[in-house]
This record gives sequence, structure tokens and C-alpha cells, in this order.
Amino acid sequence: MIGALWRSPARWLAGLLLLAACQSPSADDDALELTPLAGPALHEVLTTHTLARSGGTLWQAWDYVSLHRSDGSTSSGSMTGRVAWSGEEQVGHGTWELTPDGLYCRTWANEWGGGKRGCFRVAGAPQMIVFDYVSGSRGNAEHYVYRLVPGNPYGL
Repeated sequence: MIGALWRSPARWLAGLLLLAACQSPSADDDALELTPLAGPALHEVLTTHTLARSGGTLWQAWDYVSLHRSDGSTSSGSMTGRVAWSGEEQVGHGTWELTPDGLYCRTWANEWGGGKRGCFRVAGAPQMIVFDYVSGSRGNAEHYVYRLVPGNPYGL
């Protein structure tokens, strides 16, 4: 009986739309209370979490993760990022630093961001961090929202 309901393309589409409507909405970072992050607090978040985000379309979805390592100071280090899509993967390496005026700046050693330095203001909420473009190379967006994943579960 239930199988017969799904034989009609219109019913199948209606069911799919109903299922999508029942899904939990993604967090809207504008509706959350974001706390500015800089200095030691930002260093702690960056070096104890993997940053993760996903995007794209149903046909070309991608996942990105990055790990920040400290160089022994409380304001700079190295980073590794990995983007994966459709069975392919690209890995990049670079450096990051926290400036005295409260910015996070990064430079990738590959074509990401044109290999140029880009600086961002950073804010956070539980399990989330937001980077807003300020100067230099912005990469492919002016606003980045990442999930904070404790540790390095992706083996970067």
C-alpha cells in the first residue's frame, strides 16, 4: 500500500518536500549571540579544534576541514586544510597569525586565496566560529562559518 503511494512522481516530490520541511533548520549565525574572539581566547579555540564546513549543491557537494597548530607562541603557527568533493581531494598548507589589533590573518602556500595573506575579524558561539573578511585576500567568500570539532578527528 505505501509503495503504491510513491509510484506517482508528484507524490514522491511532495514526500521529499515534506521530509525537507521536517528537517531541523541550520543555525543562522545572525540569530545567535556571537562573542568577538581575539588573542589568547582565539588561539585556544583554533589550536584545540578542527574547523569544518560543507557546501555546494546536491550534485557537487564539498566538505572542508582545517587544523591550526601553534608554533610555540600564543599568536601564530601553521595550518593544514583539506577539501573533498565527488571522490576527489585537495590538501593545502599555510601559516596563520593573530595580530595585535585583534585580527586573524592566514596565508596559504598554494593557490587558495591566491597564495596571499588575508585578514578576518573572528567571533564565536558554542560549537561555531565565524570569520568576516577585513583585508587582503578574502579567498572565495567574505564570510565563513565553521563548526568547531574538538581535537583532530580527521587526521590532518
